[in-house]
Amino acid sequence: MKTKMRNLKIGLMVGGILFIMMQTSCTNSGPKYTDTPTSGVVKIAVDETLAPILDSEIHTFMALYTNAKVIAKYESEADVFKDLMNDSATLGITARGLNENENLEFKKQKIVPLTTKIAIDAIAFIINNENPAGELTFPRLKEILIGKLKTWHEVDADNKLGDIKIVFDNSGSSTARIVRDSIDPIRLNKDLVKTKENWFAMKTNPEVVDYVAKNKDAIGIIGVSWISDIGDSLGTSFLKQVKVVGLTSTDPSDKEYYQPYQAYIALKKYPVCRNIYVINREGRTGLGTGFAGYIAGESGQLIIKKMGLMPSTQSVRLVHLSPQ
Repeated sequence: MKTKMRNLKIGLMVGGILFIMMQTSCTNSGPKYTDTPTSGVVKIAVDETLAPILDSEIHTFMALYTNAKVIAKYESEADVFKDLMNDSATLGITARGLNENENLEFKKQKIVPLTTKIAIDAIAFIINNENPAGELTFPRLKEILIGKLKTWHEVDADNKLGDIKIVFDNSGSSTARIVRDSIDPIRLNKDLVKTKENWFAMKTNPEVVDYVAKNKDAIGIIGVSWISDIGDSLGTSFLKQVKVVGLTSTDPSDKEYYQPYQAYIALKKYPVCRNIYVINREGRTGLGTGFAGYIAGESGQLIIKKMGLMPSTQSVRLVHLSPQ
């Protein structure tokens, strides 16, 4: 009897040990994460039109957290969402949120992405330095983009330049999409089929600037962050090569012309603006979440403010000067 009891106890002990080992084995079979909110490596996908902003954010973040490495891939808006969907990137920095199909795809993957608005920026329209059309009414710009006005002479009788060439960064571009949505989605989509020979896709925003600088008849469409930071040597260089077009607001009674400056973005006077988001698919508290939190936090928002855009959580001081 004593022997049976002893054997039973031993059996229970062995069973318990085996159970613990099995539980430990199951736990260890899951993914092992070595990153934290301030250390490790994370890959992010960034809309190429936002490259100047993210370069500054990444540089400052990694200077603060020396054990963190943020690897950014700058690409078209369409490719950013592809990388988010197939898990090639933990974060996506884009000019739109997720659409219905993308939300359904994440649901299939059992992932709940977190979307955070981080800024408001603008689309800038640039022309050659020798083009006298430095200001355009918003209705006039619409007519150019839908192909109703095909030459600069039709825009202004005193303008001797020829056929208008509309240049944007690439076929999956967020700038082209924003322009389409802001101008007249239905009419523009139809008319672009007829006027597409006047639209030229480059690959990057710097290539758009270069094309416009070399072609007097061109009007380029770029993200304003490429020219908004006057303290940046690249932005200053671009502003010497081309002119930024001033536009009237969407209010027909407002006859003033506005540049895509921070103050006019804040006041909603500049007519072609867009929200900027960080989309986080990480689903845990890793380096992706840490970097996303940094951009949306005080330090990250100050960088956005410095670069001439409208931060989502920082106020912008507007100074009105009255004549003496």
